Amino acid sequence: ELPKRPTSILFTADSKTILVSDKFGDVFSYNFDFTPLTEKQKKDALSSHENPSGGTLILGHASLLNAFLLSRDEKYIITADRDEHIRVSWYPQGYNVEMYCLGHTKFVSAIHNPAFAPAELVSGGGDPALKIWDWMTGTVKHDIPVWDAVEPYIRVRNTKRKRGDDGEDAPETKRKGRGKKAKGKGKAKAEQDPADGEETLVTETPENVADTSAAPTTSNVAGTEGEKVLVIRKIETTTSRHIIFSAVGATALFSVDYPGDGAVGNIRAFEFAQPVLDFVVIPQDNLVWVTLDGNWTDDTEPGIKSFVHVLEVSGSGELTKSTSSQIIESLNSKALLPGSYHTPLSTSALLLTSNNYPATAEDLKKLELYNDLVAMPKGNDADNDQEGDGAAPEPEKQNKKILGRLKNKQKVLEKEQALASTAPTTDDAKEPNAKKPRSEVGDDNGQDVEMGDA
Repeated sequence: ELPKRPTSILFTADSKTILVSDKFGDVFSYNFDFTPLTEKQKKDALSSHENPSGGTLILGHASLLNAFLLSRDEKYIITADRDEHIRVSWYPQGYNVEMYCLGHTKFVSAIHNPAFAPAELVSGGGDPALKIWDWMTGTVKHDIPVWDAVEPYIRVRNTKRKRGDDGEDAPETKRKGRGKKAKGKGKAKAEQDPADGEETLVTETPENVADTSAAPTTSNVAGTEGEKVLVIRKIETTTSRHIIFSAVGATALFSVDYPGDGAVGNIRAFEFAQPVLDFVVIPQDNLVWVTLDGNWTDDTEPGIKSFVHVLEVSGSGELTKSTSSQIIESLNSKALLPGSYHTPLSTSALLLTSNNYPATAEDLKKLELYNDLVAMPKGNDADNDQEGDGAAPEPEKQNKKILGRLKNKQKVLEKEQALASTAPTTDDAKEPNAKKPRSEVGDDNGQDVEMGDA
């Protein structure tokens, strides 16, 4: 039993230990050969929550932890969170922080340590570029712009979030006067239109496709604005020194030459016409297995639905479709069930959709395939509010704490003005006296000398 919802899981090289990160920003380790606890474990003084399965706390972040990995020698653990931080810590002594890789301006959702360059790290998230780091020194070696190449393929959108709705368990309906999230500008917007507070994913169709020349763009769908959000889902590399990556809600898989000491090359895309859910690189064969959302539809004429594709990576980094095999044909035919073609499906749901284990709409909904489009961005702040004027909220719309501070300042100012009006007026007190430090001017007693009128 895990204490909180996991965000990432990996095995150590000896397959004896499982590392799990969760939404509270903690990383725990568990023995693969699990021994049930005889008594309930008490909350650790350093943990943010209880751990019913006896996991060992490795480290913790102050925000949601999106991705982590172990260095090739397993001496370090590299973690990335929603607050733009990449941290390099010792493993398993995670309380010893070796280095920070700081440079992202938005959340970091994917990191990768290439086998051919173990001293480097590739990272991506909400920024319009991937970054390549020397992770032991925390310096950026290369930036790879990706937004212009990825943006035309993003077909699943989300509506703008109300400012402050960043919580994991935040309700979809607006709040009325309770908590900090119900105050300020977000509350005012919610009172004008309750629909503005809802988090909704929008599928892009030919009727609502907007101009894709600028980033990010929005379009109107049934009266709801949908914004294209960049969330890098996964990054991997091939033995031929090419970076393969995907984005949440995008219908293509992308490749680019690993820059090394040279210039950044062009980004290549392989279009599937269905959103990419996940992929894995088979290095020895230069193959990429890709899973798709086979039940996704854009309301166009239905084509052949498929869940799995295999691509070949050429020496130049081009992605081409591999020859079909019996196992691929079996996955793409037996994984489909009548009546489920309009419900998202992920790799983990392939087994659920067999004849023995039919998946219900409620089962598939719980998979939250595109939830990162809503959960990763921090809301309608000044950075991602494309339509806001950036102005501060009206004084009457500010919260009570700010209003209280303003009132206190106003009272202090009024008191100072009252004291100034009752003080005697002399020629020497017409203007504020300027005082200098004792080191510059002063009498023998160490008293400051007041500067008179010229």
